[in-house]
Amino acid sequence: MPETNKCLYCEITSLEVPLIKLDFKGQELFVCPQHIPLLIHEPQKLIGKLPGAERMVPYQQD
Repeated sequence: MPETNKCLYCEITSLEVPLIKLDFKGQELFVCPQHIPLLIHEPQKLIGKLPGAERMVPYQQD
């Protein structure tokens, strides 16, 4: 059985919900719709799960 893609944060699979594919630093990663806001507003929560997340700056509205 082929490996199923998983959300990089919660590890829910593409068999359970649609996933959005990310191409980052030469890697193919996936995120579920529920956790897209983390990429934008709280990237520090992705440290250890997304390479370079410690250097990402959260979006701040002017």
